[in-house]
Amino acid sequence: MKIILAAGVFYPDVGGPAIHVRKIAEAFTKNGWSVKVITYGHNKDEDNFPFVVSRVSRSYPGFLRWLIYFIKMFFSSFNAGAIYAFDPTAAGLPAALAAKILRKKFIIRLGGDPIWERVVERGERFLSLEDYYEQKLHLQDKPRLFKLIRWVMKSADRVVVYSQFFKDFCVKYLGVEPNRIEIIANPVTRREDASMPKEIAILFAGRFVKYKNLEMLVEVFAKLRSKFQYGKLILIGHGPEEDVLRDLVENIGASDYIEILPSLPQEALFNQIRSAAVCIGPALSEFNPNFILECLSFGKPTILSKGNGLTVQLPEDWLFDPKSASDLENKLSQFFDKNFYEQSLARVKQLPMSQSWEKVVGEHIEIIKQMTKRKI
Repeated sequence: MKIILAAGVFYPDVGGPAIHVRKIAEAFTKNGWSVKVITYGHNKDEDNFPFVVSRVSRSYPGFLRWLIYFIKMFFSSFNAGAIYAFDPTAAGLPAALAAKILRKKFIIRLGGDPIWERVVERGERFLSLEDYYEQKLHLQDKPRLFKLIRWVMKSADRVVVYSQFFKDFCVKYLGVEPNRIEIIANPVTRREDASMPKEIAILFAGRFVKYKNLEMLVEVFAKLRSKFQYGKLILIGHGPEEDVLRDLVENIGASDYIEILPSLPQEALFNQIRSAAVCIGPALSEFNPNFILECLSFGKPTILSKGNGLTVQLPEDWLFDPKSASDLENKLSQFFDKNFYEQSLARVKQLPMSQSWEKVVGEHIEIIKQMTKRKI
């Protein structure tokens, strides 16, 4: 059986979606299926995978790029058993059209909301995902795009999400029937336990964009540093807000204890996590940040904004209101207390972390088998 995977991003791109596509493609291939990945971008090295990868250059103008993608998708899908898309727009829309025309089984995985993400990244709005949709701002900002996304999602035979948070979102706002939604949690397994660190280092890794709420984090940490007279904050990543953050750190005289580093290779990032005391995800809305899952896997306590879609349920006193600097200050200050920190290390050990990649891809295989009613 042939399976087409429609990806907006793929290796050598980094991030959760690209990793998911590669892992699933490899697993499908090992199970005897013929797999073809259609994606955007360019690989400067020759693709060397046990499955076919077809790429559309991002150098083409928007509509032409999308049209070429659709043509590749259409002609590749004639003899396919199913089409599986990994986003609702760049890959999902052409995949849904091809599936509709050719009457193919269509699956889509939703990992985020492109409308809210684009609007808040540009600084046009500054509020959580839930508040954004409750106030119907999506119908003001991107009504046509919302209708297209809703059509793509409703046309799918199965919708895969990684948490109840996004299942509820799909039902409430995108009109997807609950019985067509499958929850497959993102992988997280326990790598090692952590011990009391040499110093209190708060760590963030991710994109430097407005909705990540990093300016508030910097200002709050500066207050805590003034209060306790020790500790440091490390921000790892890149993005359009980098210059703003660097200027802020310099202006408040915090450059001695707030460090901004570029994005790091995985092993170097893991070493930073091992050295940190606490990891933080301060965004207005955090869907299921892979960075936080990695930190938990290394036994590190984490602080996360409320209303998140994390597949591991964190203790209530590790969650904060992303609109409240005082709440963030209170939650962070707890970790400067030795007894609280030691208790937090013990609490991390009790969190359920047994979602392996083998389990994740196995659940995807079962979905394909159920939909196509074919045996491997």
